[in-house]
Amino acid sequence: LACFACNAQNRSKHQLGAIACTLYMMKSPLFALLLLCIAKFDFAKAFATKKSHLQHHNSKTAGRISSLSATEEKNTEKEDKFSFQQRIESVKTAAVGAISGGVAATPFIGFHDIPLYGAATWEFDTDMGSLQSALFAIVYRYCVREEDDNEMLNMGVVGAFVVVRTLSRVRVPEYCTAVPLTCGSPLSYFDWNMIQQLALNGLESAALFGAAAVAMEFAYKKEFISKFPN
Repeated sequence: LACFACNAQNRSKHQLGAIACTLYMMKSPLFALLLLCIAKFDFAKAFATKKSHLQHHNSKTAGRISSLSATEEKNTEKEDKFSFQQRIESVKTAAVGAISGGVAATPFIGFHDIPLYGAATWEFDTDMGSLQSALFAIVYRYCVREEDDNEMLNMGVVGAFVVVRTLSRVRVPEYCTAVPLTCGSPLSYFDWNMIQQLALNGLESAALFGAAAVAMEFAYKKEFISKFPN
């Protein structure tokens, strides 16, 4: 009986069922019942194995779908940051920066340029100041983004542009000597003429970029310009 049961495990459930029916007809109900139990056990084992493989396959498929969804979301966010709408926002930002900065700096540039260099230089410096202010506004929008409420960040962006423009506009007088640079009192490296240039150019730059930053914050509040997304 044991040997027959071992051999029966290698048979299909249909074969075991047929043998069971034959034995039952041969008046061997106990042996037939044993074969039916073996067939049922094999069928349950095969079903459990198939179910396990199916669950594993579904789990892998769900993981792939989740990974693809995350990738698509990242690509969508990346596209949103550099979409055509963002380019329109940059154009509006440049316009706000050029107008606000140019208008605010015009009297300060005139106070500096007209007495020393004439009206033509004043006009040129005002035009270039408007262009610088437009570029500053675009950079300001990229730096101060959504959910950025740190005032030190705003001041840092403005201060960086002010320092760079101020120092780049200082002209060394002809009477200074080189290696090492010596221009006279009070600091040898900087004389009174250069210190005056630093003060006037610093005032111009502060008005130029400060006004542009204030105008940008006002445009954010009025939702005329949207902040760049994180």
